[in-house]
Amino acid sequence: MTWYKDWFNSENYLKVYRHRDETEAQSLLSVIEKNINLNPGSSVLDMACGAGRHSIVFAKKGFRVTAVDLSSRLISEAKQNAKAASVVINFVLSDILDYETNEQFDLVVNLFTSIGYFENEDENYSVISKACKFLSKGGYFVIDYFNKDFLLKNLIPTSIISENGIKITQNRSIKGNRVVKKINIENDGTIDKYYESVRLYSYEEIKNMLTRSGFKITNEIGDFHGSQFEKNSSPRLILFARK
Repeated sequence: MTWYKDWFNSENYLKVYRHRDETEAQSLLSVIEKNINLNPGSSVLDMACGAGRHSIVFAKKGFRVTAVDLSSRLISEAKQNAKAASVVINFVLSDILDYETNEQFDLVVNLFTSIGYFENEDENYSVISKACKFLSKGGYFVIDYFNKDFLLKNLIPTSIISENGIKITQNRSIKGNRVVKKINIENDGTIDKYYESVRLYSYEEIKNMLTRSGFKITNEIGDFHGSQFEKNSSPRLILFARK
């Protein structure tokens, strides 16, 4: 099931995740800069860039950014946002599994849980192996994923937000080794239904995929403010790895 292709191309996607804004992106990028040594003008590949909030912050800081996403709607939004921010970014419309380039990057990022969508484990792993392929020797890879142990203890089964006449209901559950979210959006008498399903990788599994791809892990962060990763209490798993 390719739920992500329909969902990420929906006009409702950004309504659900509007709280994931540039302020949050700036916090994460400050953490990234503190943990790796990037020279001005370094090249950055944003894998699954969405509406471009991280890419734009990188570009504002003077980095040369290539941003890839499979959603034509999100790429269009990202281009508008980049234009409004007066930054130049090379946006590419492509599934990351299909994306190829001869360019070698100084930094590759995969942020806001942009791995684990695929039912096929080899496809999920290939996102990380591709990151290694696209990096120059000594380059860095940063992956931002939810912390499975924290999520299992703190899963909110149902949340409802009503704003400007729109009601968004999100129902979350664990199905086998995946976290599943069913999203209903009620607006003007109509109900649109969406679905998310993401693989629940453990801390050990993510680390194993990185080392198997040829990465050396250099640091582990547990939130967007730079706190060290704690397996039982950190909401995020942000790993820094070097090729």
